[in-house]
Amino acid sequence: MPHVKNTYQYKNIIEVERVYAARYGRHEAREARRLPTPEEMQEINKRNTIKRLRRKIHMNFDPGDLFLTLTYRRGAGISSGEAARELRNYFNRLKRVYRKAGAPLKYIVVTEYTAKSIHHHVILNDLPEGRGAKEAASKWTRGGVNCKYLYEEGHYEILASYLVKECGKHFGKKGNAMKSHYSCSRNLKEPRKETVKLKRDNWPEEPKIPKGYLLDKPSLWNGINKLGYRYQYYRMIRMEPAGKSRLRTVNTVQKGDSGRRKERREKKTKEKAGSRTVNAV
Repeated sequence: MPHVKNTYQYKNIIEVERVYAARYGRHEAREARRLPTPEEMQEINKRNTIKRLRRKIHMNFDPGDLFLTLTYRRGAGISSGEAARELRNYFNRLKRVYRKAGAPLKYIVVTEYTAKSIHHHVILNDLPEGRGAKEAASKWTRGGVNCKYLYEEGHYEILASYLVKECGKHFGKKGNAMKSHYSCSRNLKEPRKETVKLKRDNWPEEPKIPKGYLLDKPSLWNGINKLGYRYQYYRMIRMEPAGKSRLRTVNTVQKGDSGRRKERREKKTKEKAGSRTVNAV
């Protein structure tokens, strides 16, 4: 039976998912065919949300960009609707700052409503010369700002999991102003996705890695998903080439050596030709 291969490409990463979809009829005998429970379906949706969010973060932000927590003053008694309005006004103020600096404003935001007080988590691209943290703090006038910086360890898996967990406490509940797990600016890019249906009914547990890439071994997972279908996931990381200046030096030396070898070959050819002429005389 055929299976589906989904490939996601962004920056220096390629992610691959292989799965037998239900409509292709392949099902592992290790688990009886059944519909997932509501709890299992919720967990599946949660994992997929984390994957999408992690890819979006990795695609659009870099280590050193900002992770902000915006809080309100104690006793502010702000409602969810007011919080949403304050957040919109905040991004409008920031947008003017970024436009003046000639930089696009990019953000992802999650709001937690069920804690002791409402607060916002914001991933924000930095300004030139590292001025983003100062500007972001100065434009939030309703309370405090805690600023941290993004780091790429784990390919933002921990950060994405944390944000989805935070919004999961209130997502879908009555009175929640946010209609999705997170919201983001419209200028964010999506990873390039390619879906291929393959005719063969199996795949190797150790995937073949294309030249120039390394397998992220901790990411490799072979098993059965919650729906009872065989599943494989792995991530590949592109190897960094040598520095540009080093490449230019190597190329220059190689070009010079090649030129000198050519000159030596031509000299030897002329000497041999002269020797044959003398002998002939």
